[in-house]
Amino acid sequence: MTDTKREKVVLVTGATRGIGHAIAENLADAYPLVITGRSADQLNALKKKLNDAGGKVEAIPADLTSSDEIQALVEGAIRSMGRVDCLINNAGMGIFGRVDEIQEKDFRYVLELNLLAPYLLTKAVLPDMITRKSGQVINISSVAGLNGFKGGGAYAASKFALNGFTESLREDVKEFGIAVTAVCPGGVRTEFGGSPAAVRDFVLEPEDVAHTVRYLVDESETANTKLIELKPRRRPDFR
Repeated sequence: MTDTKREKVVLVTGATRGIGHAIAENLADAYPLVITGRSADQLNALKKKLNDAGGKVEAIPADLTSSDEIQALVEGAIRSMGRVDCLINNAGMGIFGRVDEIQEKDFRYVLELNLLAPYLLTKAVLPDMITRKSGQVINISSVAGLNGFKGGGAYAASKFALNGFTESLREDVKEFGIAVTAVCPGGVRTEFGGSPAAVRDFVLEPEDVAHTVRYLVDESETANTKLIELKPRRRPDFR
């Protein structure tokens, strides 16, 4: 662990399970973290685990469909850690179905959490990053943001839009030395979307995505990886 890394404060959304949980566990040995999610109990359990292992972690519960709670989250993170150097927009969800069958309220909810929340979080952290002329935003997108699929109208729309937002954001803030990246994993073995985790022949582990994110957080101040499409290799037990 270096002092330079220790000074980089990372905010991870959706940290209580799946990819976000793996990201927090991967980063906690080197970076001070602010973790957030809906469940205070799950957040505090993860906070204790990581702090007991030597990390420096603060937990702030928040509903990311609420602009007021997003603002309170960022203000709380800055109050507790001094600043946010890296925002990892990981929280997301999927509701799937044919376009004529999916409910409007569900379509709106997917867009709200997968697109509007990253926008509001980014908007909240940017002024301080711009003032300091340094910062990083990592948006966890999906291969569904590069290729649509049957039943994925709402989810793919949100992730295509998130990728477009990421592209434009990079152009907006690159003059201030702020890095912006989209990470687009393929299928990951989590309980995403409410389906039980299953081992298939081609599926990533949450730790695979966390390893990629760690590479980005470790990245030099003079570099900005634009987009990473992370595909699974066929798992050894299926070869």
